[in-house]
Amino acid sequence: MMYKKLCLLCCIILFAAIGNPFTEPRVVRGEENPLKPAEMLIIYNNNPTKEELSGVQSIVEVLTYLQHSVVFASVDECLPVLNNYDSIICYNLTGVTNSFINALADSDKAVFVAGGDMVKAYVDKKGYPITSTEFRDVTASVTYEFSEKRKFNTLTNLDRGYLLKGNFRYTAGMISVAGESSGLYSVYGSFLYTPVTDFNDSLLLASFTDEVAQWLWPYNGKPHTYAQYIVLNEVYPYTNANTLMKVIEYLTDNKLPFIISVMPVYQNGQYPAMERFCEILRYAQAGGGAVIMHAPITLREDKNVDLIWQYLTTATEAYTNYGVYPLGIQVPERFMFTETSREIIRRYSTIFWYKEEGEASVDLSEHFNSIYSDGHNMIGSSIYLDDLLSNQIMVHSTATYIDMNESFDMIKEQLEEKKTSGIPFKNLWEIDNSVYANNLYLHTSGGQVYFNNEKKSLDYIPFAYDKNFDYNKGLFHWIAMDLAGLNEILVVVVIISSVLFTFFIIRARQFNRKKFLYTKEREQKK
Repeated sequence: MMYKKLCLLCCIILFAAIGNPFTEPRVVRGEENPLKPAEMLIIYNNNPTKEELSGVQSIVEVLTYLQHSVVFASVDECLPVLNNYDSIICYNLTGVTNSFINALADSDKAVFVAGGDMVKAYVDKKGYPITSTEFRDVTASVTYEFSEKRKFNTLTNLDRGYLLKGNFRYTAGMISVAGESSGLYSVYGSFLYTPVTDFNDSLLLASFTDEVAQWLWPYNGKPHTYAQYIVLNEVYPYTNANTLMKVIEYLTDNKLPFIISVMPVYQNGQYPAMERFCEILRYAQAGGGAVIMHAPITLREDKNVDLIWQYLTTATEAYTNYGVYPLGIQVPERFMFTETSREIIRRYSTIFWYKEEGEASVDLSEHFNSIYSDGHNMIGSSIYLDDLLSNQIMVHSTATYIDMNESFDMIKEQLEEKKTSGIPFKNLWEIDNSVYANNLYLHTSGGQVYFNNEKKSLDYIPFAYDKNFDYNKGLFHWIAMDLAGLNEILVVVVIISSVLFTFFIIRARQFNRKKFLYTKEREQKK
């Protein structure tokens, strides 16, 4: 009996130790990844500064132009998911823990470290034969060479970081700090490092674009070469017609494809001034030029997408009524980072992006470059390295924006620089474009334009103008005209009154001087 009780006790202890063998075994699952799948992971500090936010935004924009899906998150958010991404960029990370360094090194991913103070710990953990020199609060001299004939220089401030030296597979550029120098970019295996983080500097942003494209290129040699677009920027109906025609004829004579970015027009689209402006645009279209619509410059906080679509429809009709067909839209880069803005531009297949001054607009809570999923044909803004708008970026499509407020001689000099840049040109008519509006559909195919599925001619035919155009000027217009005339009369009256008042003061002063001063002098002589 005692033996049976002892056996039963042993069985109970055994079942308690190993669990019930007749139930489903317990599976320990890892935490669910809150971040979307993507090719690239950008890691930033847990509490990023405004400058760091701006740097993150610049990196996201560049990678989007390079046609990569990107997730961006803080160190703590990224730690559990490092193995889920093909390539990792660590941007200006400072004070990271050993557990993060160990996890990053163990992930065996392609890693790009830009600035920060973590690079020494990382290369030591990986066992790379690389030595480092620390620096703090210094000004560095940077040189970067895009080709044998195109070398540029700049200065940048560095807070804290390291210069690396070693038997690198590849180095590019040069950075000098307090007598020490190293490659601006250094590659060992799949590891890439640069000590700079200020991507507001044009040269540093251009070199970053060049090098990150090379780092991500999976084949031998250089990445594919993309073309540039010449865009006559922000052209209004009241733009100097002579200068605009000179530029168009220069581009046409030199067989340079070009685009005119026209400003939206909402009212008075039937006026003769608009008709004359569109006649110039028709002439440009007939010569191989293309037209795009500039986004309304007042678009900031308006969340009413339907209202904005109506405005854009009205603006598009103002041009299509005269046979001018905007093939895409030009918007600021901040449109990448809000859902409202992305919704607005989903009606356009071709997007031209331009840089805009101001604080960073990236929304960290999104964690993903959602604009990538919309499938637009995206043309990024060129990065200008001097006053001649020198652009050396050919790893993605770029647009060079020509300021039409400049003199023709300056514009011609800028265009001559484009011809010698070595970057090929592309005509917007060579790609398929589509534009949807509330009551119209515009698309191109094989160099032809179709408006509501009807093929349209691009031949230039001069307009016949109405010499007696009725402007429908009402009572308020004539009151305004009268007030304007009265203002001119008042200005003349004020000027005459001022002159007379000054004259009388001078005469009165002379009279009083003769009356009192000279009389006193005569009395003293007597």
